[in-house]
Amino acid sequence: MISTGVSYLDKLTGGLRLGDNVVWQVANGVSIDSFIRAFIDHNKNFEKNIIYINSNYSPHTIKKRYGFLFNENTTLIDAFTHGKGNSDEVFLDFYRDGAIDPAHYICMENPRDISSFIGVLNEVEKTKRDGSFYIFDSLTGLFELWKNERDVIDFFAFKCPKLYDMNTLAFWIYERDAHSKEFMASITHITQVIFALDASHMDYYRLNINKLENRPSFHAVEPHYFRIIDNDIRFQTSRADEIIRVGEKVKKLRKEKEITQSELADVLGLTAGAVSQIENNVTSPSLQTLVQMASFFNRPLEFFISTGTEQQKDRGYTIARKNKVPARNIRNVHVSELFKDEKNRIIPHSLTIGPNSIVEGPLLLHKGSDFITVTSGSIEVLVNDSPVLLKKGDSIMLESAFVTRWKTFKEECELLYILLN
Repeated sequence: MISTGVSYLDKLTGGLRLGDNVVWQVANGVSIDSFIRAFIDHNKNFEKNIIYINSNYSPHTIKKRYGFLFNENTTLIDAFTHGKGNSDEVFLDFYRDGAIDPAHYICMENPRDISSFIGVLNEVEKTKRDGSFYIFDSLTGLFELWKNERDVIDFFAFKCPKLYDMNTLAFWIYERDAHSKEFMASITHITQVIFALDASHMDYYRLNINKLENRPSFHAVEPHYFRIIDNDIRFQTSRADEIIRVGEKVKKLRKEKEITQSELADVLGLTAGAVSQIENNVTSPSLQTLVQMASFFNRPLEFFISTGTEQQKDRGYTIARKNKVPARNIRNVHVSELFKDEKNRIIPHSLTIGPNSIVEGPLLLHKGSDFITVTSGSIEVLVNDSPVLLKKGDSIMLESAFVTRWKTFKEECELLYILLN
């Protein structure tokens, strides 16, 4: 396993492998610089052979922006200077510096010609094989260079399996909003790993894992939120972030009142754009705005920031309402977390698996034991390579084993799945 450089991401993905082509779908204005830095910091062996293919920025900018990458073993392939840079003297001055080693700074003479572009890469690849780290800084830049998405797809379709067979690791970056659905579907079909990065509300970013080919490890399909503090990537591991995401509640209340975003904006003293950002969880409302909304919609303030549980300490119990608990789909299995209290040692879930389904791998991974009861239907589970048939009312306790396959029959199966910490 090769670390992504971020332990939280390693747990989700099981890490990377030699041969992986990792595509980063990046929203406008979002950078993956911190992920590249984290990867290099945790995988020093890759410093011996880094190949950076630049099509989007001047060589001065690349050297400054990624100074931590550049050493005597880094090769910059510059497709910008005679490409989007139009051979301007300002960019050519970079190569007139006597300290620039032409063996490590390759300025493509005709990057707009695809065969010439591939020819330069082929020469580099003769010596930069096993254990090399390739960074293609912009498929979007290649699209702007070649003016044809089909050419970019064909280039990717040629290089991706070649780098896989060469036992390299490659990062490919593109701006998601700059490409067609057909382009993204083609890239998705070819590559092994896809991460999508978006801006989120407040100072958080959002990461989705859109593809993780041939990995036995569990990864959830819901987004994961993180912040970058002093180049350190910190993922949100608690539900505090979810608690302040009030957009869905605001949108629902507004529609129930049958008013537009502009009309709600007038009430709150905001612009319609600001209300739209709140409803889509791009930004979070200020405390003053929350109070105004609570008054206007005749709801208690706790309605907007509720954790989903109603605690009655004096009565000795806690209620979790069905419509407030997290729900998601994991490999065609519907999962609802029934209750969560960090102070307690059990976390119950409701799982529904459709009829005639076969689901490979564990569904919910954690360090403790699992208790499973079939509440409807029947299911065959594979535990330590042994098939076990469970009918309605049957239960199984997993202490040092886990289920590697789930098989249902003519009817869907419902399970009560309890994590014991």
